Amino acid sequence: MAVDLGSFTRWIPTDFSSGIVMTRTILWGLIAGVLIIFIVSFIRNKVKYTYYAICFKRRQESFDSIPQAMVVQGKAGYFKTKLGKTVFRIKYGVAPWQRIETSQLPDPKHMVGNTVIFLQLQKDNYAQAKIDIDWEGSTFKLEPVDDSLKYDAMLELSEIDKVLESKKMSATTMGIIIIGLIFVAGIIVYYFLSKA
Repeated sequence: MAVDLGSFTRWIPTDFSSGIVMTRTILWGLIAGVLIIFIVSFIRNKVKYTYYAICFKRRQESFDSIPQAMVVQGKAGYFKTKLGKTVFRIKYGVAPWQRIETSQLPDPKHMVGNTVIFLQLQKDNYAQAKIDIDWEGSTFKLEPVDDSLKYDAMLELSEIDKVLESKKMSATTMGIIIIGLIFVAGIIVYYFLSKA
């Protein structure tokens, strides 16, 4: 049976000028598409990211046993997840992975203007902080908000419970395992019977 190559190459232009027109159309279409995506994302960022956030990400302790912190600053805003839950998202870079999401929403009474300050308590656990400024000594002290400490302690306890939780195998899982063992034993018996 012969393969008709004409059906596969029918869409390729035979005239050189029509190929140039098709290339121009594709090129202008790509430029227009990229421009539209850029404008939509720019407007979305201006509308959604209305706050400014500063995060003190905890790092290892120094030689003087003083905890070090990496300061991350960026724009922030309220977002709805696919599950319908509202989160506070901090975007500190251009890349999609350069963002921090906190499920606990910041308290407006501890904001400084439209700036929110967060402290990292654990790996993915951030608490809102308030600033206590000593105007005479020109120093400031960051302290976590009390409500967030309670929330963080409850979250840590629930994480420990998940680690210590041990589930027994369900009846369905045990049934599948037993049927699999019977099947393997049947194959072994059939093998030895066929050799005899």
